[in-house]
Amino acid sequence: MGVYRRGDILPSISKIAEGFQMAPLTVRSALTRLEKKGYIRIIPRKPAEVIYRIDESHVRQNAASYFVPRMAGLVDFCQSGKLLIEPVWEYARLNLGEEKLPCLKSKLAQAGKVELPVSVRHHLYVFAALKNKLFLNFYWEVLRYMRFPYLAGHSTHQERDQALLFNKNENQIEFMKEAFEGDYGSSLKYLQDFCLWAQKEYDLEDKEQIPFCWNIYWQRPQLCYTLVSHIILEIIRGTYPEGSALPSMPIMSKQLKVSYRTLRRTLSILGGLGVIRLHQGKAAEVCTDIEQIDFSRQEIKEGARFYRESLQFMALTIRPVLLFTLENARKEDQEYLADAFAQMLRQNTCHKCFKLTIGFIIEKCPSATVRECYRKLSEFMVWGYPFTLRRVKKEQLKNEYASMVQRTAPCLKDGDWACFAEHWKDLMACEQQKAEHFLFKNNIRL
Repeated sequence: MGVYRRGDILPSISKIAEGFQMAPLTVRSALTRLEKKGYIRIIPRKPAEVIYRIDESHVRQNAASYFVPRMAGLVDFCQSGKLLIEPVWEYARLNLGEEKLPCLKSKLAQAGKVELPVSVRHHLYVFAALKNKLFLNFYWEVLRYMRFPYLAGHSTHQERDQALLFNKNENQIEFMKEAFEGDYGSSLKYLQDFCLWAQKEYDLEDKEQIPFCWNIYWQRPQLCYTLVSHIILEIIRGTYPEGSALPSMPIMSKQLKVSYRTLRRTLSILGGLGVIRLHQGKAAEVCTDIEQIDFSRQEIKEGARFYRESLQFMALTIRPVLLFTLENARKEDQEYLADAFAQMLRQNTCHKCFKLTIGFIIEKCPSATVRECYRKLSEFMVWGYPFTLRRVKKEQLKNEYASMVQRTAPCLKDGDWACFAEHWKDLMACEQQKAEHFLFKNNIRL
């Protein structure tokens, strides 16, 4: 897209790693791929040189081909960024402490030329300190979708970057909000004008829109984590009743559209979680109780990390997300949710409140980015099922969340969306604390 031109020298591996908050080995691997594709030349003990040649007309056509079908997603991020990024930023920034701010600014100033605005790099440093890899992954995927280096090539960021580095800003949180609304808004206006021109110039007016997709896994073997969530959810729904046998390998492989190898690894993880009992030469049996979890296995530790990080992500964002969703929902949808909560109280099924509320967000939130984010987070929430059953006996589980539903049901009935959202913020924070305590007791480092 013309951000780098033939003859340009890329920053050193250490500078790129520092600026993007990535491991040097990851950067080195990326540069090796770029060299194989003919974009750069790697010279021993020197920064890489750009050798790809492109003329201006192709730069504009490449930009048009990328941004025109993603324009709706970029506009959507104006709202979703306030719901998903800003609340985490505020928490992480306050958690970092004022005493670390001068050191952080010094690191940003010394990072050298890396094609991201300083405000974005500021985000990355602060988010990295939060030690939530799942959220950092989400932030990176958003940047990848937006192609932020292209946006950052315009002058709208330069003045803001200087102010962030060298001015004494009394309120960093407010400053960063203004940076997002001002810089992103200006860049988006530039892109919208460009896309309106490009649609006619390159005959892209009927181009199908490509929504944001959160691709958490970049390695195929990690598909097992999603399959584990899917099978646990089917057990909760009663598709695979407790005490029954799972379908045979050929049937499950066909149903899930995965290889025997992937399915075996998935079933092995489920066995380690205590959700199923594996038998040699026989179908796996769905357990009625979680007797033991094998926390020595790396997959179990990784799943526990995903679960804890998804809880924290939701705890920090669910209040604004719920409020936005309910305020923009149709009256009949608002009434449906209120009736569903009242029914849970009557039937003593209050433990289903998570599935109901998060499912409501996934289905009804006007923001496509929020729906995609919460859809993926809900997969990792399912990993908490065996951990919760290990912590709370099954007969006690139905009463675990009764008081929560009793407090929130009247909020829905009265249309007090702010009260309902605030209760959910407290509940998710409480669930996060319980999960962290349980994992700490089982020697899982967070």
